[in-house]
Amino acid sequence: MTVGGRQVKAARGTARRAVICLGDTALDSSLAAALVDRGFGTESSSDLCDVAHTIDDKKLVVVVLDESRRGWLRVVTDLVHTHPMVRPVVLSDSDDADEFLAAVIAGVSGFCRTDASVDAIVRTVQSVYDSGVAIPRDMVGPLVAHLRHGRGHRMMTAAGPIDVTDREWEIMQLMLQRRTTREIADALFVSVGTVRSHVSALVHKVGAVDRDDLIAMVERANRKR
Repeated sequence: MTVGGRQVKAARGTARRAVICLGDTALDSSLAAALVDRGFGTESSSDLCDVAHTIDDKKLVVVVLDESRRGWLRVVTDLVHTHPMVRPVVLSDSDDADEFLAAVIAGVSGFCRTDASVDAIVRTVQSVYDSGVAIPRDMVGPLVAHLRHGRGHRMMTAAGPIDVTDREWEIMQLMLQRRTTREIADALFVSVGTVRSHVSALVHKVGAVDRDDLIAMVERANRKR
C-alpha cells in the first residue's frame, strides 16, 4: 500500500498512528522504522495535502512535517480545523517567537530542530501523542508571556467578536490600510514568514476563506458600528 507515492510501513495491531510528510526521504524512512519499533503504525506521504484523505476522525494521529513545503502553516491550520484528532509535529529552525506562537495558535502540537536526531523526533512524537504537546524550553517563556498578556484586544468581525493578540491586532490594522505583506513586515520589524503565519491564524480564527475575505469581514463589522 502507498500513500502520496511512498510506501506505507505499519506496525500491525497497534492503535497508535503517525503520518510522516518530510522532504528528506532518508529521514522519512529512518523515522518510520524507529516509530514502528516503538509501537506506532506509520504511513508516509509526499504531499501534505493528501494527508487529510487518510485521517480517521475517531482516532488520534500525529503528523510529522517540515518547513520544506511553502504555505505549510495554512495547510496545517486547515487540517487541524477539519480533523481535530490530528496533532502536528513540525521540524523547524525558526527562532522567531512570534512565528512560533502563531504556529501554536494554528494548532501545531510539537516542534523539533531540523537537525534533531531520529531518537529526539521519536521522543517528541511520543510526548505529543501521550500528553498533547512538546514545546522547546527556549519557547516556554514567550508562550507564557503570550498567555498572560497577549490577548489584549477584541476585534469585531462579520462573524462576531474574536480575541486577538497584540501582534495580530497590529497586523490587522496594517492590512486594513492595504499594506502588502512585505510592508507589514518592514513596519513591525519582523519576517515576511511571521506576518504570513499571523495572517493564517487570523483567517482561521475568523473563519474566513482567505486574506481578502478576512479584511472584508472586519470592514463589514466596522461599518455597522
